[in-house]
Amino acid sequence: MSHEDFARHYRVDASKMLDLAMHMPDHVEEAWRMMKPLKVATARRKACVILCGMGGSAIGGKLLLDLIRGDDAVPIVLESGYALPAFADASTPVVCISYSGNTEETLSCFQNAVMRKCPTVVITSGGRLAEEAEAAGVQVLRVPGGMPPRAALGYLFVPLLALVSKWGVCEVTDEEMDSAVRRGRKLVEKYSLEGDPVESRALQLAKRLYGKTPLVYSGDGLLHSAAYRWKCQFNENAKSMAFANSFPELGHNEIMGWECPERLRGDFFLVMLRDVDDHPRVQRGMEAAYRMLEPLAGGSILVESEGDRGRQGRLARLLSIVLLGDFTSIYLAVEYGKDPTPIENIDRIKNEITMEDA
Repeated sequence: MSHEDFARHYRVDASKMLDLAMHMPDHVEEAWRMMKPLKVATARRKACVILCGMGGSAIGGKLLLDLIRGDDAVPIVLESGYALPAFADASTPVVCISYSGNTEETLSCFQNAVMRKCPTVVITSGGRLAEEAEAAGVQVLRVPGGMPPRAALGYLFVPLLALVSKWGVCEVTDEEMDSAVRRGRKLVEKYSLEGDPVESRALQLAKRLYGKTPLVYSGDGLLHSAAYRWKCQFNENAKSMAFANSFPELGHNEIMGWECPERLRGDFFLVMLRDVDDHPRVQRGMEAAYRMLEPLAGGSILVESEGDRGRQGRLARLLSIVLLGDFTSIYLAVEYGKDPTPIENIDRIKNEITMEDA
């Protein structure tokens, strides 16, 4: 890109969210290295594991569930409220994830876990959660701070993956991690402002999405939560409405919504995320739906995850889709003239809740 293109981008992206996206593979690699010497108590093999988190701090848990689906019979439950499920007791491992360390819902779950004597681990950059955990003698996995939580995904997802791996819930090898990081860096090179804009799928997709409402569809396997990540990144970075759903469920309900008036359908842009290991019948359903919906939507694109087939390539394929969504949302934000970083409405809601408690 030209100097003018760089200048235009950073006039809008004043807080440099793009730079953080470009460093995600580095964050992933560093977080994996940080967790190497990690010592944890062995969790009971069949004990349910509860992951507590909200927003950008919770997405790592969602991605983890999709990544390790089928690896082990240990159930993992995500909790995004103020209290643990009723079954949680002294045999139930709990992981509380809050990047800032000040997420009130996660703090409440942490306090609930301590009260119930659950074996607990905390992942955070600091804040009240770190203080309370250290005071209670709870293990704290500290990660680098200073970023918006959604941009710290590598530091939140990888420690969680390392933790459950050490518990024996799943196994991720150094080779799998290295492969994912290498592919991620190649994609970053293609999507960066220094790459060929014509060859940048992220930039070209952002231009096509201008003025449209993205509907991000996936299967119910590896990319299920990646589709949700796309939706949230469009919401927070581009300040755009966006929605996500998955097959086969949406084929039993949402598919009928496409019979809405044509003037509404024209504002929808269909993004279909596909993975080579989606269930064969899910693949058939997605193909049939795409043929049906492509002529109805205001735009559409099929996106295939990139990486080796099978279990060994899952992490790389997952990261490839996450990166494309992140870059696309940032470039769309610039197209709209919106700084991707500020999230005033989210902060306003948090502040109003806090004011009511004062």
